[in-house]
Amino acid sequence: MANSRTEIEDEIARHRRAIAELESKIEGSAPAPAAAPWPPPGFYLTFYVVVGTILGVLGSLASFLFNVFGSLMVNQDPYQILRVYGTVFLGQEALTTDNLNFFMLVAIVHFSVGAMAGAVFHVAINRYFPNATGVQQIGLGAAYGLLMWIVNFYLVLWWLEPALVGQAYVLELMPFWIAALTHVVYGVTLGVLQPLGQFSPYKVVEVEA
Repeated sequence: MANSRTEIEDEIARHRRAIAELESKIEGSAPAPAAAPWPPPGFYLTFYVVVGTILGVLGSLASFLFNVFGSLMVNQDPYQILRVYGTVFLGQEALTTDNLNFFMLVAIVHFSVGAMAGAVFHVAINRYFPNATGVQQIGLGAAYGLLMWIVNFYLVLWWLEPALVGQAYVLELMPFWIAALTHVVYGVTLGVLQPLGQFSPYKVVEVEA
């Protein structure tokens, strides 16, 4: 029994020396980095970029559905908007093709542009107009949509599409008021969804014993 007790005490002593060596290494090493503060100080740019991207996709979906349902109401091809935008890639062939890969490509580009524009709008609104009312946000969204229409159609596509396929099919085939209204629907959707994209940091609730 005595030998067993002695062996146990020796084992305890070895563990204590090992712990002491580990503690000395911790004391000699660099201090552990401090935890990041929560909520993050200043403007939470990453949050607004990510959320704005999501809202931009939803805005693009709303404008796309607006065109689809509008086309169905007047007995036109519901995918006419994709065909017209697709002329940037295929030219006149886009107006008659039934290639599903082509429609998917145009849809991806459409939603990607909407996502990026949504991120820009969401960051700008929450950075420079954080106290805007709901009505003001919708108005700013509508104005942003019109600005996108002017820039996309008359500062980009009017020279880009002829350079790619030889003719500005989008400007010729899509009535200006439909193009403007489509972009307004996109912008208004962004404005309506703004309250859902506000950053509200959670708070740790302390429960009293």
